[in-house]
Amino acid sequence: MNHHNDKNRYALAIGHAAIEWNYLEHDLQQLGFSYLTVEADVAAHIFAFMGNVTKAEFVHYLIDRFETNEAVKAHVFHFLKIYNRLRGNRNVVEHGIPALTPSGAYLDSIIKIDRRGDALPFAASQETLDAFLKDLRTARDYAKHIKHMIDILADDEPAERDPEKLAMPPLPERLNALPFRKP
Repeated sequence: MNHHNDKNRYALAIGHAAIEWNYLEHDLQQLGFSYLTVEADVAAHIFAFMGNVTKAEFVHYLIDRFETNEAVKAHVFHFLKIYNRLRGNRNVVEHGIPALTPSGAYLDSIIKIDRRGDALPFAASQETLDAFLKDLRTARDYAKHIKHMIDILADDEPAERDPEKLAMPPLPERLNALPFRKP
């Protein structure tokens, strides 16, 4: 088992993940705002009372109900799959307990308590945490490209970005698909 003597390295990665997640949630809301026919402050108020699962479900409903461009719809639905995968990873990282040595060095694993109260250890090396941060940033960039396309198409401007040509990023790996268990 690897360990890092820098006690702050893990905390810094977790802090960055929390910040990137908050921005990603904001980007999700921005996609939803595009389909609400109310003032921005009202839309923000609506989303403020939703948890992150409900927000994703609501955006899915809005896109399914109001988006007429099938390519844009496909991109938003793909983004929602990415968002939900990252939400699961975020829950492991943000709600888990890091395995530390008595001196506080991080041992490259996180202990997550499941709904039954069982402790589940997950492999979470610094490289894994860095990949998670990269996945969050990739998802944010993707959401911004989608939002830009939605805005252009809504204004009946010639599309600078053809929805058909926007590449869909791959789904991120699940952190919880890599349990740190010995056989």
